[in-house]
Amino acid sequence: MKIDPHLKEILRLGEVSQIGIVVKDIEKAINNYSEIFGITFPKVFVPDFSNKTYRGKPSDFRIKVAFGMMGELQIELIQVLQGKTVYDEFLERNPEGLHHLGFDVKNIDERTVALQSLGIGVLQSGEKVGAKFAYLDTESIVGVMFELIERDKKM
Repeated sequence: MKIDPHLKEILRLGEVSQIGIVVKDIEKAINNYSEIFGITFPKVFVPDFSNKTYRGKPSDFRIKVAFGMMGELQIELIQVLQGKTVYDEFLERNPEGLHHLGFDVKNIDERTVALQSLGIGVLQSGEKVGAKFAYLDTESIVGVMFELIERDKKM
Protein backbone atom coordinates (compact mmCIF):
# COMPACT_ATOMS: atom_id res chain seq x y z
CA MET A 1 0.00 0.00 0.00
CA LYS A 2 1.37 3.40 -0.98
CA ILE A 3 1.22 5.83 1.92
CA ASP A 4 -0.80 8.94 1.17
CA PRO A 5 1.28 12.10 1.82
CA HIS A 6 -1.65 13.60 3.74
CA LEU A 7 -1.76 10.70 6.21
CA LYS A 8 0.63 12.24 8.75
CA GLU A 9 -1.24 15.54 8.61
CA ILE A 10 -4.64 13.89 9.14
CA LEU A 11 -3.40 11.58 11.89
CA ARG A 12 -1.61 14.28 13.96
CA LEU A 13 -1.13 11.63 16.62
CA GLY A 14 1.49 12.94 18.99
CA GLU A 15 2.98 10.57 21.53
CA VAL A 16 1.80 7.04 22.20
CA SER A 17 -0.36 7.21 25.33
CA GLN A 18 -1.30 3.54 25.61
CA ILE A 19 -0.01 0.07 24.83
CA GLY A 20 -2.78 -2.50 24.45
CA ILE A 21 -1.98 -6.13 25.17
CA VAL A 22 -4.42 -8.97 24.44
CA VAL A 23 -4.41 -11.80 26.98
CA LYS A 24 -6.35 -15.02 27.44
CA ASP A 25 -6.44 -14.86 31.26
CA ILE A 26 -6.42 -11.33 32.66
CA GLU A 27 -5.84 -12.34 36.28
CA LYS A 28 -2.77 -14.39 35.32
CA ALA A 29 -1.49 -11.52 33.16
CA ILE A 30 -1.99 -9.00 35.98
CA ASN A 31 0.08 -11.21 38.28
CA ASN A 32 2.81 -11.68 35.67
CA TYR A 33 3.09 -7.99 34.76
CA SER A 34 3.05 -7.10 38.44
CA GLU A 35 5.81 -9.53 39.35
CA ILE A 36 8.01 -8.92 36.30
CA PHE A 37 7.57 -5.17 35.73
CA GLY A 38 6.18 -3.95 39.04
CA ILE A 39 3.06 -2.57 37.33
CA THR A 40 -0.06 -2.38 39.46
CA PHE A 41 -3.49 -2.48 37.86
CA PRO A 42 -5.84 -0.55 40.13
CA LYS A 43 -8.67 -0.54 37.59
CA VAL A 44 -10.00 -3.93 36.45
CA PHE A 45 -13.52 -3.93 35.04
CA VAL A 46 -15.94 -4.83 32.25
CA PRO A 47 -16.64 -1.57 30.37
CA ASP A 48 -20.25 -0.75 29.57
CA PHE A 49 -19.78 0.33 25.95
CA SER A 50 -22.57 1.55 23.70
CA ASN A 51 -22.70 2.09 19.93
CA LYS A 52 -20.31 -0.84 19.48
CA THR A 53 -19.25 -1.82 15.98
CA TYR A 54 -17.09 -4.59 14.58
CA ARG A 55 -16.02 -4.36 10.94
CA GLY A 56 -18.70 -1.77 10.17
CA LYS A 57 -21.64 -3.60 11.72
CA PRO A 58 -23.34 -3.29 15.11
CA SER A 59 -21.81 -5.68 17.62
CA ASP A 60 -22.41 -6.92 21.14
CA PHE A 61 -18.88 -7.83 22.25
CA ARG A 62 -17.85 -7.71 25.89
CA ILE A 63 -14.33 -7.43 27.22
CA LYS A 64 -12.61 -7.23 30.57
CA VAL A 65 -9.81 -4.68 30.86
CA ALA A 66 -7.12 -3.79 33.37
CA PHE A 67 -5.35 -0.43 33.35
CA GLY A 68 -1.96 0.29 34.87
CA MET A 69 0.73 2.89 34.36
CA MET A 70 4.37 2.54 33.40
CA GLY A 71 5.64 6.08 33.83
CA GLU A 72 3.40 8.24 31.60
CA LEU A 73 2.41 5.26 29.45
CA GLN A 74 -0.88 3.49 30.11
CA ILE A 75 -0.76 -0.30 29.89
CA GLU A 76 -4.08 -1.92 28.98
CA LEU A 77 -4.65 -5.65 29.34
CA ILE A 78 -7.67 -6.96 27.40
CA GLN A 79 -9.52 -10.28 27.69
CA VAL A 80 -12.47 -11.10 25.44
CA LEU A 81 -15.57 -12.30 27.28
CA GLN A 82 -18.04 -12.58 24.39
CA GLY A 83 -18.54 -11.71 20.75
CA LYS A 84 -16.28 -11.41 17.74
CA THR A 85 -13.61 -8.70 18.05
CA VAL A 86 -10.33 -7.48 16.64
CA TYR A 87 -8.77 -9.11 19.71
CA ASP A 88 -10.01 -12.55 18.60
CA GLU A 89 -8.53 -11.94 15.16
CA PHE A 90 -5.22 -11.12 16.81
CA LEU A 91 -5.28 -14.29 18.94
CA GLU A 92 -6.02 -16.40 15.84
CA ARG A 93 -2.70 -15.20 14.34
CA ASN A 94 -0.58 -14.69 17.45
CA PRO A 95 -0.12 -15.78 21.01
CA GLU A 96 -0.95 -13.16 23.62
CA GLY A 97 0.88 -9.89 23.18
CA LEU A 98 1.08 -6.37 21.81
CA HIS A 99 -2.17 -5.59 20.00
CA HIS A 100 -2.22 -1.84 19.50
CA LEU A 101 -0.70 1.55 20.14
CA GLY A 102 -3.21 4.03 21.54
CA PHE A 103 -3.24 7.77 20.94
CA ASP A 104 -5.31 10.35 22.79
CA VAL A 105 -7.06 12.62 20.30
CA LYS A 106 -9.77 15.22 20.08
CA ASN A 107 -12.53 15.10 17.44
CA ILE A 108 -12.38 11.33 16.92
CA ASP A 109 -15.41 11.32 14.61
CA GLU A 110 -13.89 13.93 12.31
CA ARG A 111 -10.59 12.07 12.22
CA THR A 112 -12.11 8.69 11.39
CA VAL A 113 -14.10 10.19 8.50
CA ALA A 114 -10.92 11.81 7.13
CA LEU A 115 -8.98 8.55 7.48
CA GLN A 116 -11.72 6.56 5.75
CA SER A 117 -11.39 8.94 2.80
CA LEU A 118 -7.75 7.77 2.56
CA GLY A 119 -8.78 4.11 2.68
CA ILE A 120 -8.03 3.53 6.36
CA GLY A 121 -11.12 1.99 7.87
CA VAL A 122 -12.37 1.62 11.41
CA LEU A 123 -12.23 -2.05 12.42
CA GLN A 124 -13.93 -1.75 15.79
CA SER A 125 -15.35 1.11 17.83
CA GLY A 126 -17.45 1.98 20.82
CA GLU A 127 -18.12 4.57 23.46
CA LYS A 128 -19.04 4.99 27.10
CA VAL A 129 -19.59 7.98 29.31
CA GLY A 130 -16.46 10.12 29.02
CA ALA A 131 -14.73 8.14 26.26
CA LYS A 132 -14.85 6.93 22.65
CA PHE A 133 -12.46 4.60 20.85
CA ALA A 134 -11.78 3.49 17.29
CA TYR A 135 -9.33 0.83 16.11
CA LEU A 136 -7.86 1.69 12.72
CA ASP A 137 -6.86 -0.64 9.89
CA THR A 138 -3.17 0.37 10.04
CA GLU A 139 -1.39 -2.98 10.34
CA SER A 140 -0.54 -3.13 6.63
CA ILE A 141 0.92 0.39 6.79
CA VAL A 142 2.98 0.35 10.00
CA GLY A 143 2.78 -3.25 11.24
CA VAL A 144 0.55 -2.56 14.23
CA MET A 145 -3.01 -1.43 14.83
CA PHE A 146 -3.61 2.13 16.04
CA GLU A 147 -6.37 3.03 18.47
CA LEU A 148 -7.72 6.55 18.61
CA ILE A 149 -9.01 7.41 22.09
CA GLU A 150 -11.06 10.46 22.95
CA ARG A 151 -11.59 10.71 26.68
CA ASP A 152 -12.28 13.18 29.43
CA LYS A 153 -9.33 11.93 31.48
CA LYS A 154 -6.71 9.17 31.42
CA MET A 155 -7.53 6.04 33.44
